[in-house]
Amino acid sequence: MPTPHAESSTEALSPAIRELLSIFEGELATVQFPNVSAKILSQLATQVSTETHRAEALRQQLDAAQATLAEAQAKLVRTAELGLAYARVFAADDPELLQRLAEIHVGAGDASPGRRRKLEVAAPEGAIRLPAKRGRKPKQHATGADIDATGT
Repeated sequence: MPTPHAESSTEALSPAIRELLSIFEGELATVQFPNVSAKILSQLATQVSTETHRAEALRQQLDAAQATLAEAQAKLVRTAELGLAYARVFAADDPELLQRLAEIHVGAGDASPGRRRKLEVAAPEGAIRLPAKRGRKPKQHATGADIDATGT
């Protein structure tokens, strides 16, 4: 007959250990072997359950800390990118500083320094935006005037 304390600790235990605990708490409840008894097994099972719960709580704290760290890192990168953009504009008249700033890549650009985001400039109010040209230029066909001029 399992004790209530042992039942709360069984979720972290393998089925084989739970069965052995059940036997030691039932048929072998009055038997004691050297360093093995129902009481000792029950205490160890409770310790395993306690440590399992503690490990899960720490795992959840670690997950929360990692999420907070990722948010802080993303915010730092966004702010650093903005600061770098401002610094480049400020350094337009200082070639030495501009060169130093050109060598700095923050954020996603760190993994592949040659890759940069394309900056888009907002169109002035009321401006018409034409679609981008795509594909090849059309072939120039000879007109009648071109043929007469060349003599062919």
